[in-house]
Amino acid sequence: MMEINSGLLSSDFMQFWQATLAICALCFIIDAAIMLLLRGPHRSERSHYLICFISIGCYIALFPQDSEVFRQYWMQILIGMYLFDLCIIARDWHQLKSSYRVFYSIHHFASLCLFTVWHYTFVPFTDAMALGALLWVSSDIWRWGEQIWRLNGRHSSDFLRNSVDRLERVHRLLAYTVYLWVLDFEFQHSSEAVLLVSGIIMDAIDSYFVHKAKQAHRKAKANLTQTAKPNTQLAGAPDKQKTAA
Repeated sequence: MMEINSGLLSSDFMQFWQATLAICALCFIIDAAIMLLLRGPHRSERSHYLICFISIGCYIALFPQDSEVFRQYWMQILIGMYLFDLCIIARDWHQLKSSYRVFYSIHHFASLCLFTVWHYTFVPFTDAMALGALLWVSSDIWRWGEQIWRLNGRHSSDFLRNSVDRLERVHRLLAYTVYLWVLDFEFQHSSEAVLLVSGIIMDAIDSYFVHKAKQAHRKAKANLTQTAKPNTQLAGAPDKQKTAA
């Protein structure tokens, strides 16, 4: 028991969480600045996606560092952002779209569980793992861009949605392929296999919600078409009084 407590209160552990909470606080500051600049509905969602783009820029800037250093900063940024997101979901629960609340609540809960696994299994964190992680997390930029476009009040056609979905799929397949190619399709460490499995798990969660979103979109489109048909028939029907006259 004493060993566990000393591990939890170790200097490295405390420094990790101090940096993570500082990143979470920085997200609140950036969010406040963005919210002052944004106008219209869905400001919280749009701010979230803009902060996500900033995080990708941070990962790219940190990638030249040693892979273990990249791992530490990558996890701190991810955890800090996810804690921020969960706080925003709780704060703006009634203002946020239900699909947004459900997806990110489940996604972030699953991610935080994986972070706990990663903390104990990502040893060592190799250069190939750093490259694979960067390629995988950056695949979300296509979806974020489309979401910002749509939440800004612009029309998102079926062609645009499908194109974004295909780009994201290709990007993630590229991430898996490059990762395995760099590893020579052979795992030297168990941590390398854990990263691959983690990516597949999160990919499955994302794919499920994308599929559900497409179903909801098709259903809403079908309902709109059915509603429009009676109105069209009424508009095209001749006026009985004029016909009688």
